[in-house]
Amino acid sequence: MSKAVRLAAKLDAELELFHCVFDADVARPGRFGSRGVEADIREIVDQRHRQLEYTAERLRAQGIRVRCSVRWDYPTHEGIVRQVLRHEPDLLIVQSRRRGTAARRLLTQTDFKLIETCPRPLLLIKTARPYSDVFTIAAVDPLQTHKKPAALDDAIVDSAAVVTKALSGKLLLFHACTPWEDIVRATPSLRRLPEVEQPDAQSAYRESVNVRVRELARRHGVPKGRTRVTEGRVTESLPQLVHAEAADIVAMGAVSRSLLKRAMIGHTAERLLDLLDCDVLITKPPGFRSPVSSRSAHRIHRGGVRPGRYIL
Repeated sequence: MSKAVRLAAKLDAELELFHCVFDADVARPGRFGSRGVEADIREIVDQRHRQLEYTAERLRAQGIRVRCSVRWDYPTHEGIVRQVLRHEPDLLIVQSRRRGTAARRLLTQTDFKLIETCPRPLLLIKTARPYSDVFTIAAVDPLQTHKKPAALDDAIVDSAAVVTKALSGKLLLFHACTPWEDIVRATPSLRRLPEVEQPDAQSAYRESVNVRVRELARRHGVPKGRTRVTEGRVTESLPQLVHAEAADIVAMGAVSRSLLKRAMIGHTAERLLDLLDCDVLITKPPGFRSPVSSRSAHRIHRGGVRPGRYIL
């Protein structure tokens, strides 16, 4: 909550406290002792709304513009996405719950579903560390080696820059490129190069990668020296960099690969997201459309809709 409040204050944004609630037993018609499904649901929704308002009043006393909404909806990630579709917030902030018995905070199925389906930038809060001297790493891929749309890197850096600037932090652009040995194995023409020419070809490859990353940084006003390029697996190099720099946020993209523009998270990305011991800011490609329907079968709700710029 403290992180969301600080972001809202720095961005001069309205903060919405949202709870998606559902209980299959309560929703079952003919339940013993029930006054009626609708009455029972409204009682639960009203109770949750009062709980949110208790927190909201404390935040309003600090000068934060806050509103509360409760929706009876299921599954949870679809209920959250439907609220995003209704209000189109600038940022969705979600606390990542602990999954399993591992010591580190792992992402849940709901987290991954939100990564896949939420059309707005998504900030997953994985740690309780307060935002102080914030260091953000934007993981980019200017060579589009993983079939990422070219515009996605710009969207990643834009989102990372807004959040980092609001928190008076520093932004670093990072790219883990394919090792030269793998490039050679996959490229017949390089394998046929005389051994004496291999070093020059390798140097040219590394320089071309650095040029692309530096150009991306220049377009977004990232200062010189705030880029980092390594060769190797991103699942190894990025967590190492996060640990070495004590990074607070990693900004990365979710790639859209289906006809329905649904973001797909592969096994490598899922493993990477669990390995990162920091908050994660997820950005979609421009034009992404969520596969979640804006219409829900669950109509009971509490909380009005007012226009304006805010985060959820």
